[in-house]
Amino acid sequence: MKLYVYDHCPFCVRSRMIFGLKDVACEIITLPNDDEATPTRLIGKKMLPVLVTESNEAIGESLDIVKYIDENYGSAVVTVPDNSAIETWMEEATKLIYPLAIPRWASADFDEFRQDAARHYFVSKKEAVFGPFARLMEQTDSLVAEINAKLEVLELLLSQQERDSGHFSLTDIRLFPLLRSLSIVKGITWPAGVDEWRREMAVKSHVNLNDDVAI
Repeated sequence: MKLYVYDHCPFCVRSRMIFGLKDVACEIITLPNDDEATPTRLIGKKMLPVLVTESNEAIGESLDIVKYIDENYGSAVVTVPDNSAIETWMEEATKLIYPLAIPRWASADFDEFRQDAARHYFVSKKEAVFGPFARLMEQTDSLVAEINAKLEVLELLLSQQERDSGHFSLTDIRLFPLLRSLSIVKGITWPAGVDEWRREMAVKSHVNLNDDVAI
């Protein structure tokens, strides 16, 4: 199997997680961000992740990839019900996390941005949606203060959640990539329980955090 991803992309992280959680072998291929031809050839549009299965089928939605691997390789591990309170938290937190993470991704040393053309492609596409990155960076202090307060709320929600070391929910699959996205931001205050949870998930899923390259 081959999984085409961008390192920074939280949707790609979702798909990478299931291989780590289940210890299923897969070749991870990081595409340059401006490579439109490869995903278009595989699924008809420029979007990642894309999984090419052992039967040469291309699957292009992150949670569809999670479902396919969980159902077809060993015993299912995504068996825990969603957590509606954490799902609501994520809807609100995303509005803070992306404006913090996206301009930092653009200047980070990810494989998909090794070529100048690929980095410029990303900046152009994202600034068209989120506005100038310089303006986003100017909002850092206020955005960090807001997300730090929200992380305290998440700490409480996680403490109320029953833990099953071998089984996970789709809420877990959605939450970890958001926290990983936030890990590239300097100045985040991680409550102890949230920090423990994200580090534990990083180990189990074999997906690194970005604390060591935070900007």
